[in-house]
Amino acid sequence: MKFTNIIMALAFMPPCAASASGVSLSRLTVEGRVAPVGIDVAVPRFGWQIVSSGRNVRQESYRIIVSSSEDNARSMVGDVWDSRTVASDSSQWVAYKAAPLQPNRKYYWRVLVKTNVGDAVWSEPSSWSTGLMSPENWRGQWIGLDSLLPGDVAERHSRMAVRCFRKEFRAGKGAVSRATIHISGLGNYALYINGRRVGTDVLTPVPTDYTKTVAYDTYDVTSLIAGRNAVGVALAPGHYFAQTQNYQTNVRTTYGYPKLRANLIVEYASGQADTIVTDSTWRFFAGGPIRYANEYDGELFDARRCVAGWAEASFDDSSWARARVVAAPGGVLRGNVTPAMSVYSSERPVAVRSYGRRHIVDFGTNGAGRLRLTLRAAAGDTVRIRHAELLAPGDSALYVANLRSAEATAWYVGDGRSRRWAPEFTYYGFRYAEITGVDDIGECDVVRELIADRMDDEGTGFAAYEAGGESMLNAIVANARRGVRSNYKGMPVDCPQRDERMPWLGDRTTGCLGESYLMDNHSLYDKWIADIRDGQRADGRISDVTPAYWRLYNTNITWPAALPFACDMLYRQYGDLRPMRESYMSIKRFLDMIRRDNYDGGLVPYDRYGDWCVPPESPKLVHSKDPARKTDGRLISSAYYYYLCRLMQRYAGLFGLDADAETYSREAETTLKAVNDTFLCRGRYSNGTVTANLLPLAMGMVPEGYARGVADSLVNTIVAKNGKHVSAGVIGIQWLMRQLSAMGRGDLAYDLATTDTYPGWGYMVSRGATTIWELWNGDTANPSMNSGNHVMLLGDLLPWCYEHLAGISPDPACPGFKRVVLKPDFSIRRLTRVAASHRSPYGTIRSEWWREGSAVRWAVSVPANTTAEVHLPDGTVRQIGSGDYVF
Repeated sequence: MKFTNIIMALAFMPPCAASASGVSLSRLTVEGRVAPVGIDVAVPRFGWQIVSSGRNVRQESYRIIVSSSEDNARSMVGDVWDSRTVASDSSQWVAYKAAPLQPNRKYYWRVLVKTNVGDAVWSEPSSWSTGLMSPENWRGQWIGLDSLLPGDVAERHSRMAVRCFRKEFRAGKGAVSRATIHISGLGNYALYINGRRVGTDVLTPVPTDYTKTVAYDTYDVTSLIAGRNAVGVALAPGHYFAQTQNYQTNVRTTYGYPKLRANLIVEYASGQADTIVTDSTWRFFAGGPIRYANEYDGELFDARRCVAGWAEASFDDSSWARARVVAAPGGVLRGNVTPAMSVYSSERPVAVRSYGRRHIVDFGTNGAGRLRLTLRAAAGDTVRIRHAELLAPGDSALYVANLRSAEATAWYVGDGRSRRWAPEFTYYGFRYAEITGVDDIGECDVVRELIADRMDDEGTGFAAYEAGGESMLNAIVANARRGVRSNYKGMPVDCPQRDERMPWLGDRTTGCLGESYLMDNHSLYDKWIADIRDGQRADGRISDVTPAYWRLYNTNITWPAALPFACDMLYRQYGDLRPMRESYMSIKRFLDMIRRDNYDGGLVPYDRYGDWCVPPESPKLVHSKDPARKTDGRLISSAYYYYLCRLMQRYAGLFGLDADAETYSREAETTLKAVNDTFLCRGRYSNGTVTANLLPLAMGMVPEGYARGVADSLVNTIVAKNGKHVSAGVIGIQWLMRQLSAMGRGDLAYDLATTDTYPGWGYMVSRGATTIWELWNGDTANPSMNSGNHVMLLGDLLPWCYEHLAGISPDPACPGFKRVVLKPDFSIRRLTRVAASHRSPYGTIRSEWWREGSAVRWAVSVPANTTAEVHLPDGTVRQIGSGDYVF
């Protein structure tokens, strides 16, 4: 079925009605999430969506009640908070205003909304729960063992057996009404109660700078508690005991040895409670089946070492050692900072080819996750599973050169039993797997489990068509979606396959915006913004990798610009101003550092990366050595300084910081003059590269009267010199597509996007790519830096698709899509139809236009409690309210 048919069907299906007026309420959120568990937010903010099939529906008032029980909520008893009726159209980020919330409590809430249509309507009750809220509410200690054990290795390829901890307890004070565990195990943990795995999360907790923040998770385990109980925790190194030890120690960070802290609170119907805490009474064992788990190298599982029942109450642990109380990691424990990772898709292979006892398994697309296998291995027999993105020439062996030192291998040692097994504490970036050591592997024996952060991607489709059928863009956007998901791992990372997998800031300055159209990435970026603040040094410097697992502190501006860019994205796309408010002083310190340490006469002279990965002159090169292809780093860094000063000027105004706003305005004007005096000459900037001309145009730096000439120079370089191909690297590509459309050259932008010859995104597709490459020449370049699953070269392609082709964007004056701007680029004659939808905080926005002869037809859907500015094909502009329309 073509995607456009799905869009049309969804666009005009009437929503379910909950009242005679046709108005209902849905998607109740706390801190932007539906029914979050264990959040440590003292003043949570509520949100809801109004659903109606009518037009021009808007909220006139709301009333929120917060209750201590579901019964009270259903009875409309707000015994925790009753906001009373508030005359307001606000339905997102409405702050709680009552007595302080209590730790380890579940709260229920609902909202009454009065619209301009019919009677007021109540939502169904929703809930959220608090974590322990502050360090003072934690009991017990961190436990572990602060040393290596026999077999552990602290070298470049670190090795450490998984460490298991257990504790028995009785729940003996009557009927259990509620049981909740708050837990953090560093680096990663798996939790069991009475032999049952708790939850479906994987690779918990999310990674942080553990000296500043330690994430913990909260689970409701009421249904697992019996009279006699056991808690078991398997603890793996993760990022805490780093994948690489005693290697490049001037850059690479490691924190210590695995450690655990947990509070299990059992509440009884009698009103009594027990708290089971981690302390020296727990038992410890490191002789289990997982002999090592290393994110780069993989996992070794020896089934002969399985310990039956170790997490059950009947287990004899008298031979296990006592756990030791160890030093705390240093960071503040914070609850549920973003939804944990999980398996979001399980896939059978599309093909299995066997070569004796060696089997090549093909899943058809690149991704990041693990294999789950049905294995029947004799005792002592070893099964090896290797992973790769590509096959070597001849298609009978894996291509692993681009993995660098990463072994990317899972090992399974049999015990003579049949077992369904998957690695627990690692993931791999791969399309292909090579399984060696078994006689037969069938398609039913193998499943690929793709792993990423939990986030909603429903209602985020995009499709484009030409007269001959689907546009190349559809495959490119599908590749982008796979790549983004592959690189969400509790933080945005750069690649899932090699010995890196680092949270590089520069990949996401504009990338975060495009990703927000593919899925709800609010919580992940809110968490990552806090990581960046945590990692900032006292002198204002920010590491180019944050959390700073690689310590790359310098005076570069372009990569750390991800902090203000991501804050701006969350306000623009979600209407959430809190991240920028909390980050304002960090950004200010960073710009003060630039002004102090990297500033000369209005220019910012130091730039570390340039226009990273511009298409090189030789297909074998990673980086161009041709001066004509390189953009002056002073121009790049100075343009970014100007742009960030203007951005901060705007936010200083929003926060009422008039002196700051004046300072940033003055700084921007000084840099603007210096850039134009230094680089603008004969109608172009610097040496006239695409990026050199593009940045001043996109950032509003070109003096009046010069814009046409600079734009012509930009277009001429793209068309005449580069043959309508991409000729920008990471910096330029973040601005190129939107600026071309803003100049009235959407046709040229479309040509760049869809050409199937080198270089371009379409070329990647034509060469069989199913994700986005790290390099434009990813099929020929040196494998030393050549990931097949990267996102940095996406640039502004995704915002351009949604905002310019489909025409969906937020009004900057009413962020978060409270007011929608609908303005497609109808001028691209090659396009015959474009359909897209975006799930905004207020509901799903849809836009689909198509050609009927010389006319254009256009269907749009605008959520309730929002308005839209509609730019019609004939140039007229209409103001509309919510509802479905066809123009």
